[in-house]
Amino acid sequence: MGPKYKVTGCARFFVFLVIFVPAVFFGAAYVRGENGMQIIKDFYHSIIGGKAEAKDEAKETYKVEDLRDELKAKDKEIAKLREEVEAKDKEIAKLKSGQ
Repeated sequence: MGPKYKVTGCARFFVFLVIFVPAVFFGAAYVRGENGMQIIKDFYHSIIGGKAEAKDEAKETYKVEDLRDELKAKDKEIAKLREEVEAKDKEIAKLKSGQ
């Protein structure tokens, strides 16, 4: 006696696509170094209208004035440290000479 239900070629094709397409998508995303699930979430949220939280896109911006102030403070610190090094070099030279 033959099987009660036969699987048609079209049904086999759709079952193949249901298994093959996601495997290829996630495999390609892995090879490119991307997160396949995050891509799907971003696409879903772009359609629905919400915004997905992207942890990798945390960009910080600085004001030019703040950066200039920080640079001036670093320059002052460098100058102070250079003076200390010169004083210590003189002291070392003095100790080596035996005075």
